[in-house]
Order: sequence, then structure tokens, then C-alpha cells
Amino acid sequence: MPKPTQLTSLLIPTETLAAAKTLTPADGGKTFLLNLSGGFTVTLPAMADVKPGWSVTCKVKTAPATAYVVAAATADADTIVGHFNTATAHTTASDIESAGGDQVNFVASQAVAGDYVNFSTDGAVWYVHGSSSVPAGLTITG
Repeated sequence: MPKPTQLTSLLIPTETLAAAKTLTPADGGKTFLLNLSGGFTVTLPAMADVKPGWSVTCKVKTAPATAYVVAAATADADTIVGHFNTATAHTTASDIESAGGDQVNFVASQAVAGDYVNFSTDGAVWYVHGSSSVPAGLTITG
């Protein structure tokens, strides 16, 4: 049986956000709980500032009446690619992005508690994978 101190080291650092935040390299490995119905923007660090393998997860804690946006740093425009899974089958263009976008949107009045997106980088591209309970809950735009 692991000792209590060993179990603590297995916990994923989690931070609840209720306002806009620009992430830093030190935020790597964290889960951010988005917790303001009014929505806000979380800005990813510039890829030049993080190492390949850097990743974070953003998860809805409070359903947004105004969108939560997770945006690439200005210098990293059109570098977000990936896809989302949902509870129902669909084929909208917004749930798979191969050309590259600037931001992921947790859509107002569509995203619900538990919807999430994982962001990771190889140093050149932000790869995203997420899940939403409805097809319109997550989009990649920009």
C-alpha cells in the first residue's frame, strides 16, 4: 500500500478560474476548472516559451452564458488543430480542424459542466482533444 505522501504526488494540480488568465510554462500539467457563467478567455503561453510535451486541460465547472475561450498566443496564430467527441453523432466542420485555428470555444448556452479540452504541443502546433455533451458545445475558430 502506498504511503499518504506517495498518493499526494499522484494528484493532478487543479486550479479553479473565475477570470481571464494567461498561462505560463509553470502551469503545465494542470487542470483548470472554468467557473464563471459570464465566460472569459484563457490564453495559452507562447510555444517558444514551453517545451514539447507541455499540456493542460480546461474543464467546464459552471456552464457558460457567455463563451469560455482558450486562445493561442498572438505569435502562434492558426496553430490549434484537433477534434472533439460528443455524446451524439455529427459531422459539423467545427468539430475537426486540420487547417489550424486560433482558439477553442466552450460555446455559450451549449457547453455544460464536465465538457473539457486537453491542449498539448510539440513545439510547433497545439494539439487538442476534447469532449462535449452536445455537438455545438465546442468549436475551433480563427
